[in-house]
This record gives sequence, C-alpha cells and structure tokens, in this order.
Amino acid sequence: MLRLSLLRSPEWPDPHADEGRHEFTYSLYAHGGNWKDALTVRRGYELNYPLLPRQEERHAGSLPERHSFLELKAENVVLTAAKKAEDDGTIIFRFYEWAGKETDVVLRPDAGVASAEETDLMERPLQTLTIENDGVTVHTKPFEIKTVRLRLKNIEAASGEVRSKQ
Repeated sequence: MLRLSLLRSPEWPDPHADEGRHEFTYSLYAHGGNWKDALTVRRGYELNYPLLPRQEERHAGSLPERHSFLELKAENVVLTAAKKAEDDGTIIFRFYEWAGKETDVVLRPDAGVASAEETDLMERPLQTLTIENDGVTVHTKPFEIKTVRLRLKNIEAASGEVRSKQ
C-alpha cells in the first residue's frame, strides 16, 4: 500500500492556501540496499531541480561539444548554490553532506582556481584553502553545510558582471 498526501488543508496562516490549481511531481525510485547507498537524496534533487536546456542557434562558440563548468567529487554531497559573491567577482559554491559520512569534497572548476577560501553562510572568510591541480579539497563532517569562495583564473569581474576573458 502506498499513501501520498498532496494537500493538508491548513487554516493558518492562510486559510485559502489549498484553493486553486496545484501541480505536483512525484516519483517512485526502486533500489537495492538502503537509501544512502542508493543516493536517494541526490536522485530527489535531480527530480526536483532538473537541468533546464536552452536551445541556441548554431554558432562558432569556444566550448567543446561536451563541457563541465565544475567537477564536484563526492557522491554524498549536493551542490545547492553556485552564484556570484555578494561583495566581489568571486564565485560562491554552497553544498551539504547528506549521508552522515565524513568526507573530503573536491571542487574543480574548468576555469581553474586563482584563490580559494571557506566562508560562513554570510560569505565572511573562515580559512584559506590550498589549491591543488586547479581545485580545492574541503573536509566536510556529517550533515555539514559548507560555503566556498573561489576566484577563478579565467574569469574577471567587470562592471558588476562575471564574464569570461576572451
């Protein structure tokens, strides 16, 4: 037997929250072993935050047919944010460990790393990270949220925008 509750009909704080049109997505994920070994959290993020394709006209772009902007090595982490920093042209990557396993997370952007530091959630510096092979390794405890600020080698901040050097 399977039961799925889609609406709970709350009366507070909005007594009309369950009215109108609602759209739901759900999935059954059959797997062997336990939920951690099956990477269930990762599969949930893939379902709920799909990669949105964008069709472009054919052009002589500089990227190869297959390209990765960021290599993130650790199956038990989920990248939840990749954004321009609030105060400069660096890039902020935020991730968390979901499986309860202490791990070393490797972040390796395609552009290479010029400088790296771990920050708190408000993007204030905590410690400088060592750069190895154009990436950084961040030791992460079980269920820990990490925020990393990277200054990329081939990116510059100009007039408030992050853009690639040509």
